[in-house]
Amino acid sequence: MEVLLTPKKVAEAIGVSESSLKRWSDDGLLQAARTVGGHRRIALSEAVRFIRQTGAQVVRPDLLGLHEASAIDADWLKAQNPGEGLYAALEAGNASTVRGMLQALYLSGKSMAWIFDEPLRDAMARIGQLWLHAEWGLVVEHRATNIAIQAISQMRSLIPPRTEVGPVAVGAAAEADAYILPSLMASMVLADAGFADVNLGPLTPMRVLRNASMHYHARVVWLTVSVAPDMDKLIIEILKLADELEPIKANLVVGGRGLAGVPAAKLPGVMVGNSMAELAAFATGMLTASPAGQLGGISQLKGPFG
Repeated sequence: MEVLLTPKKVAEAIGVSESSLKRWSDDGLLQAARTVGGHRRIALSEAVRFIRQTGAQVVRPDLLGLHEASAIDADWLKAQNPGEGLYAALEAGNASTVRGMLQALYLSGKSMAWIFDEPLRDAMARIGQLWLHAEWGLVVEHRATNIAIQAISQMRSLIPPRTEVGPVAVGAAAEADAYILPSLMASMVLADAGFADVNLGPLTPMRVLRNASMHYHARVVWLTVSVAPDMDKLIIEILKLADELEPIKANLVVGGRGLAGVPAAKLPGVMVGNSMAELAAFATGMLTASPAGQLGGISQLKGPFG
């Protein structure tokens, strides 16, 4: 169930008067529901949308229920390289600080794609090199990965819940790929763009991805590849999947460090992305070019997964 906030709390969180907030609500700038008694209630994700869209400064994140973001120093948000602080928190195993940092970045207007491409990728890349210097680095890497997964998953509450009329995106990590983070990040980027995302996770056989995509009538299908023991076989499977998705007009997007060095010419008809920013731009372009009704939606689905 989505968190609901009073206008007073949202107003105090961004340092404005309650009357101003109610006026914005009356003007349709901020969506608010009404209780049985007629009192306004604002969904957390709607409050976050309004804050990001208007560039409002959050002075009391705790009033939005984001207590961990309240502990983040404002100077860190202005740092030229916020990845340094994020790395330190991940390396130390400070899960609360990591969650607060990601929340604070998103509240400040940074996109999910930027957060994943810049500070988080830089921090995790450095974490991943620790095992070269000491065996304990493996422990740190596994711990940091779990913290990042939990922190990203908790950011879900900051994104408006998927609607029955929104287009669907389905994706996974390749069958031989046990990495969880890349597919999770792709899922969140697409959700942030406005898709109803269905993330099948790591080690997903191609036939499972195909069947789920067909079932949900996906408009975007993503595949992350961090490792590829047999690249020639994987390319054949990707091309086959692209052909099988043609009847539902789904756009297949693949990416990941496992595909580094594979020329786009080897994957005709498939979008090969090098960053989450590219995925976000592609998804936003799709939504801009086609009305939601033409893109399909969850409400059209039937069967056990609907």
